[in-house]
Amino acid sequence: MASDGGTMVSRLADAGVDVWGPTRAATAWTETLSAFRLSEVDGRIVGRRPLQQAATLVSDISSAMLTTDGLRWLAAPDRDSKRVRQFYAYLDDARIAYDRRPTVELPRGAKVRPTARINLPKRTVLVQAVGGSEQGLEHALSLVQRIERADYAFDQRLVLLKGNPQAWPADHLDLLADHTPVGFSDRMDAVTRFLKEGTPLERPVTSEP
Repeated sequence: MASDGGTMVSRLADAGVDVWGPTRAATAWTETLSAFRLSEVDGRIVGRRPLQQAATLVSDISSAMLTTDGLRWLAAPDRDSKRVRQFYAYLDDARIAYDRRPTVELPRGAKVRPTARINLPKRTVLVQAVGGSEQGLEHALSLVQRIERADYAFDQRLVLLKGNPQAWPADHLDLLADHTPVGFSDRMDAVTRFLKEGTPLERPVTSEP
């Protein structure tokens, strides 16, 4: 048995690529490992072959690492999106201290990189800004679910979506709101109160009777 020691998961996580959530990158990750008859165990690319095929196994793992390294490009559009640039400009104008794309380490060693870490006097808030794509929403959900495991309280997470609640599928918003406060770019006054005063954000979808 041989593995990459978790190198690729760490490299992809540093680039903001999610290989576990319901994303295109996760699907491509799984399909690539399957094509090389490999699997992922605790963040490591792992393979098992008879001893006489050891050289082939090493070659397969190396090839899989080179192939999955290309998944880093799937994160590029989100890093440079208009929504993210607007959010950074808002923080600058509001004179709110923040770090761009911080690396947050999870309990088992994996890493995630949200859009920003807001440094407030009484708490730190990790924020993921999302434009108009459903893929971005899926990535945000996966990210906050994992951040939750890193002992960040509910009011230390925020997903900021473009527009207003009517612009997004209600079922998606409802699921997202189970794991994080949800703000909208059309309602930045409420986001400001959440960050500066700790005022809770309204749930974006009214609970069913």
